[in-house]
Amino acid sequence: MFPLFVIVILVALVLQRIFVRSASDSANIRYECKPSVRSCEPGAEFLVFSTVQNHSRFRTPAIRIDEHFPRNLNVLESEQFNVKNLSEEHRIYCSTVVLRKRQQIRRSLRASIGERGEYAFQYADFHAGDFLGFRENDYRIENEHRIVIYPPKLEDAGVLQAFTNEIDEIALKKQFLEDPISVRGYREYTGREPMRQISWTQSAVRNELIVKQFDPVWAQSVLIVLDTEYHGDFDRFGAQLEYLFSLTRTACDVLEQRQIGYRLMTNAIISSGISSFAGGTGTDGSYGRILFALGAAKRGSVCSVEELMRTAILSAVRREVIVFLSTRRDAKVDRALQKARALPGARLLTLFADPDAQAEEGRPAV
Repeated sequence: MFPLFVIVILVALVLQRIFVRSASDSANIRYECKPSVRSCEPGAEFLVFSTVQNHSRFRTPAIRIDEHFPRNLNVLESEQFNVKNLSEEHRIYCSTVVLRKRQQIRRSLRASIGERGEYAFQYADFHAGDFLGFRENDYRIENEHRIVIYPPKLEDAGVLQAFTNEIDEIALKKQFLEDPISVRGYREYTGREPMRQISWTQSAVRNELIVKQFDPVWAQSVLIVLDTEYHGDFDRFGAQLEYLFSLTRTACDVLEQRQIGYRLMTNAIISSGISSFAGGTGTDGSYGRILFALGAAKRGSVCSVEELMRTAILSAVRREVIVFLSTRRDAKVDRALQKARALPGARLLTLFADPDAQAEEGRPAV
């Protein structure tokens, strides 16, 4: 009996040594957490995939994993995770795994995020125990996958009524002149173009639906200038800025629906300088890039509204409409608008997130 007891103790010590070595060797553990999409609409469902892989030749001990997800993550289904905690910055999901040698385990959960922004699935804390449960080895594995949530559309059509009326005039003029004067080529029908853009002659020749491509002069019809500089009212600035991103997105939607070319210029924190995007030209992905930029933009600005307007005016040649969007009015905004009004041949429309500033323009308050 005693020899058997000694053998059990020796086996336990050997296993303990193997498990201690395995638990302390974090280099053999790979971790990745990523959403199923790079970007999406607010409130849209997506999957979050969490993968843990053991590269070692040995089986791992039981590993507790605390995964740090964005705090705004709304988890709809998470059967593979057993504990959910909230911290000031994260939503922490806990789980326990045991990995055989060279094994990979992949878990998933359904989730959504309702607020605009860029969200990171940052890191996971690992707690690996030994065979006898005497101690744990703790380590962290970083993860940098992100998801961008677009700004929501505005449902109040009256806010953009003056803008919509102006754009409808451009669309009507475009419809009168585009055939045949501005046709510069043809391409395959994608399903997004209106029926009037189909060339039935070319479609009959090629035995497939073909649409007309129009002169790029129409891509210079509208310039949207989005100013995100702080102009006072600190307590409401964050909410006004979020409204402004939605206002910009909705204005772009109007132009996309009417196939009016436009350029968006902004001093929002998207890159290190003033950002510029072309839209409404039928180029695949152009509108997607605009939505992504508006979703990923941080609060604040990279330059003043006056510098932004100076840059915008240089590119405003042959624009029919300049649309200026800002949170509210102050002396700097007035100086910038004065420069824009001095530009010949362009109609200036202003939209503000502040109700008082919007009312001064003679349009419905936002």
